[in-house]
Amino acid sequence: MLPQLSELHARRRRFGLTQSALALKTGVSQSMIAKIEAGSIVPSYENAKKLFDFFDSLSEQTDAKASDFMSKKVIGVGPDMPLKDCVRMMKAGAVSQLPVLDDGRNVGTVSERVILERMNSAQDLNKVSVIPVRDVMMDAMPIVKEETSFRAISALLEHNPGVLVAKKGKIVGIITKSDLLNAVIEGAAKN
Repeated sequence: MLPQLSELHARRRRFGLTQSALALKTGVSQSMIAKIEAGSIVPSYENAKKLFDFFDSLSEQTDAKASDFMSKKVIGVGPDMPLKDCVRMMKAGAVSQLPVLDDGRNVGTVSERVILERMNSAQDLNKVSVIPVRDVMMDAMPIVKEETSFRAISALLEHNPGVLVAKKGKIVGIITKSDLLNAVIEGAAKN
């Protein structure tokens, strides 16, 4: 389904294109584009599709990639680390979740939420502090490539506390919801 024709003018302006430049890029005449934007004509499906396909391709080219907004400092914990040490690392790093890494392999995730749930269900809080991370960790965060789009990462973060970024099999970054929001704010400030 195509977007509304009324969006054409805004999309053209967002990419800094004149009607003539858009006509050259799409093969749709400048006068036709002017009439569409003015609302005085309804284009054929074929011409509308040419215009919106062009804008979609521009959006894909300019869409931020994981490497553009990932945090390069990845703090991870080992599966055998006691929870008290894990909590200290979370506090020192000012993070609410950490990947659990075992010899560089992504094996799980530990978060404030699961630690608090464990504490609430424990009879002896002193014993909770020495429990190894492996006993409370959740599923591992998904791993994406540096080229993965902002939109794909946004979709993954709807169901995961974070996303790890890998290059040639090595983890080189992490993206959390906070990083995503910062990318939106910084992107908005540039526009």
